[in-house]
Amino acid sequence: MEYLYGIQIFLILMFFFFSYLILIRKNYRLISGFHSSSPEEQQQMIKTGYPQAVGKMMLHVGIVLTLGFLLQLFHIPYAMEGSYIVMLIVLLIESLLMTKKRKKKSQKINKTVLAVSFILVIVVFAIPFLPNTLEIHENSFEMTGLYGEEWAFSDVEEISLYDELPEIIIRTNGISMFGKHLGNYRMEELGAGKLFLRSDKAPYIVVHTQDNFVIINTDQPDKTMAYYQQLQQASQQNNID
Repeated sequence: MEYLYGIQIFLILMFFFFSYLILIRKNYRLISGFHSSSPEEQQQMIKTGYPQAVGKMMLHVGIVLTLGFLLQLFHIPYAMEGSYIVMLIVLLIESLLMTKKRKKKSQKINKTVLAVSFILVIVVFAIPFLPNTLEIHENSFEMTGLYGEEWAFSDVEEISLYDELPEIIIRTNGISMFGKHLGNYRMEELGAGKLFLRSDKAPYIVVHTQDNFVIINTDQPDKTMAYYQQLQQASQQNNID
């Protein structure tokens, strides 16, 4: 968790630092397209307030991320995720407003970039909501969907239900958003394994294999319990065979 905090603090400091360089130090060469413009075009952008608008946008983003980080420290649910959403909204709106302050031949390009960025934002935030489904095969079980994988029952050592999970140390290759954790993680006591967590509420199915572990739950406790019973029954049947 300290690793994630470090990344968040780095992003916050970066936005504040660049806003300082632009607004206070007036280092406009940091702004994309300013250095390549002619002196006349640069003066026109300064006159319309384009560099100042860029600096203020970075300042606003830094403030939004700082508030999200502080609320997260007080364990406010989804504080950081919410701040990222607000950050993206600020970036989109203020970038759109700034297109009017740029030279005309750049406005069409900027609007196209903004439209593509908006679509990408929607896609990124939709990814955690793509479903994962448990499928039981004759000699294995599989989690389909994003970060899906298949495990042989011959490799399963134990299937347990947890009311509380050890703390996540680091996400090595996955997605954590809106209380959902999907992909590869390292956890205290358990080591490295794979998570398919659709909710931060118990119960959690923990499957220990010979090499690692996989943890599964859904946003419906009854459905999670049904998954657990299916896994237990299929595992016991394979052991008998």
